[in-house]
Amino acid sequence: MRRKSVYLILLFALAACQPSADVPEAVAVTPTVPTVVAEVATMVPTANPIASRTATLPPTATYTPTSTDTPTLTPTPTLTPSVTFTPSLTFTATLSPTPRTIPSATPGAAVDENGTPIPTWTAPPPEPATEIDDHYHFSRPIGENGVNYIARTYPYGSGAGGLQTHLGVDLENPSGTPILAVGDGVVYYAGEDTSTQFGPSTSYYGNLVVIQHSVNASNGQPVFSLYGHMQRVDVQTGQAVKRGDKIGIVGGTGVAFGPHLHLEIRVGDPHSYQDTRNPELWIFPYRTFGTLVGRVTDANGTVLYDAPIQVKSADIARYTYTYADDLVNPDDTFGENFTLGDLPANYYEVSVTEGGRVRFRKTIYIYPDRSTWIDIQLK
Repeated sequence: MRRKSVYLILLFALAACQPSADVPEAVAVTPTVPTVVAEVATMVPTANPIASRTATLPPTATYTPTSTDTPTLTPTPTLTPSVTFTPSLTFTATLSPTPRTIPSATPGAAVDENGTPIPTWTAPPPEPATEIDDHYHFSRPIGENGVNYIARTYPYGSGAGGLQTHLGVDLENPSGTPILAVGDGVVYYAGEDTSTQFGPSTSYYGNLVVIQHSVNASNGQPVFSLYGHMQRVDVQTGQAVKRGDKIGIVGGTGVAFGPHLHLEIRVGDPHSYQDTRNPELWIFPYRTFGTLVGRVTDANGTVLYDAPIQVKSADIARYTYTYADDLVNPDDTFGENFTLGDLPANYYEVSVTEGGRVRFRKTIYIYPDRSTWIDIQLK
């Protein structure tokens, strides 16, 4: 019995060690669990591709190559050649040779005994049609160290900018600049014009001097010079003066926009504001310089007021206008309605343009030391 029991135990143990037909199915199921775990484990490495993408993005460094665009933009240095605009300074240089100074000789150019440049072109012979008897009796009213050129912004006969028609000329100088008598004569009046009227109203010229000269106009009437807006008067009524004598100093008294000398030439009545003449036809031009004087009319011969005139040579360009209205007296000898003084002797193109259309053009020669006449009739 005991032996049989041992035998049965051994038999069951041996049976447990033998593979059963059902076991493979159970074993086949359980391995599927580890394979699931294994696949979950293999998904972790798929984190590497995600990391590798962020790694490929840092090649934002590869965006910096677009900075190779900015290098092509950094040629903003090509903008710094805005310095090439400073050559506009060369334009002011070309403007500065205004006739404020007598032209000096260029290196190697021929000059006369006074150092005045001798033109390389040939002047034409005198032309009677351009010449009218001059009456340059007077000298400049400012000394050598002052400005003796007439201001072109407001010349005789001008009504520029809506201002009152100008019946004299201005010489712009600082206060205190000496004023000289333009010719020999006797002081007709010296002092203020608060009670004695010489202009359109009293207190118009402020401190002034009026000199009666020893010459007469072509009509036989006496000639007077008037000096207005003076800071101080240095002569007395009835005093005899010589050309170049100091009679006072420049100021801005009366109706004046800043310090300057207002100079008039009057023929006949020294008190009459309407008896003025153009001083440019009485004051002698600088040596080798001349004065252009003429008359502008329309196709019917009617005198034109405020007509623009251009005068150009190879060296300078000037602009002026005919007299503003019939309040302006022409000269008794010339009968002009415009003048342009202090022009260096040379050939000039004189033209009148209106509405973009040239209505007159002619080349003339300005003769030195005298006036040159021109008739301008518009087409």
